[in-house]
Amino acid sequence: MSWIRNSPLRASLGKRSTHSPPKDCDPIACYDSFRKHWQQIYDIAKKAQPPKYYPNQDDVLSVVNHLDQMETILLLELKSPISRSNSSCLEFLLSENVLDKLFQWSQLTGKFSNVMREKQLKLFEMLISNSGHELIGREPVARPLLKLLDTCTDCYPPELERLLVILLNQLCVSLLQNMELLGLFFSPPSKDAPAKFIIFSLLIPFIHREGEIGQQARDALLLCMTVSKKIDDVGLYIAENSNICQLLILDLKPHPVTSILTGLSGLYSLLPRKLVIEMDDWHRFTTDDVNELNELNMFMNLLEFCNAIALVAHPKVKTQLLKYLYQGFLVPVMGPALLQVNFLLWFIFCNFLVVV
Repeated sequence: MSWIRNSPLRASLGKRSTHSPPKDCDPIACYDSFRKHWQQIYDIAKKAQPPKYYPNQDDVLSVVNHLDQMETILLLELKSPISRSNSSCLEFLLSENVLDKLFQWSQLTGKFSNVMREKQLKLFEMLISNSGHELIGREPVARPLLKLLDTCTDCYPPELERLLVILLNQLCVSLLQNMELLGLFFSPPSKDAPAKFIIFSLLIPFIHREGEIGQQARDALLLCMTVSKKIDDVGLYIAENSNICQLLILDLKPHPVTSILTGLSGLYSLLPRKLVIEMDDWHRFTTDDVNELNELNMFMNLLEFCNAIALVAHPKVKTQLLKYLYQGFLVPVMGPALLQVNFLLWFIFCNFLVVV
């Protein structure tokens, strides 16, 4: 289970923050400053009267600057033992429905909407990572958070995608810590609508992404799988209403703009058919050998991720995964290849037996 050992999942369980607020502050001065910054934003928001007037670049820039100041003050309050006992700024943010009003205004920003999405994603992540999972269940946070997530279903710039995955990862950590939050993000099937798991759906396009963003997405997906083992409705949704098992095994595209080969079947087709051996006494693969072959490393990482899912997921999900593994990889891909003399293939097959 090197995938789990090497995963930064443990770090995700801790609080994540890149802000460095000053250590000392006057709570009253901070509260007054916080309210004044919000009043400036609110005055700008009131000017928007479609179709006569839409927010322009100066409006968006001013709002972003004021939000930066509000975020710094909030973080200062949340990290200060003295200020946190009162949480005046946080309570003001909740009582005035700041997050919801901010979201409503951001919907009018047109070509600047991605800028506002980034700011809101950062703000939510900061609040959740520094306030704990209890804050998520409060309506002034939950309502605009769900609205924001519903607008994040399209393809976005890399920075926005990175912030989205960080927030989704944090939400999954919070969900595992407090299962009562599941009702906010998961809707079981009804007569009028199919089941919906917004966090899980938003993570799917990043399942084969390389780098930190892909690792965090897979961490979060693994947490969702852990939830599925405890909640039957979630397990049934993942097994019957999502395509994650197909994406893991078959060469499918998690997003229309993706052109790379994916799934065990797709990654297998990228493996080299010949090995260049420069050492006379070489007789077996080592970890260094695997790491030097990028294609093989990608294949083995995905194989271990599939194994990690099988260990923690709902039985229905395991059954689906094994079904596609057999019908979509072992029989049509691995079977014919075993008839060929290929040392690399035998190495993969032996490791496959060990992992599965």
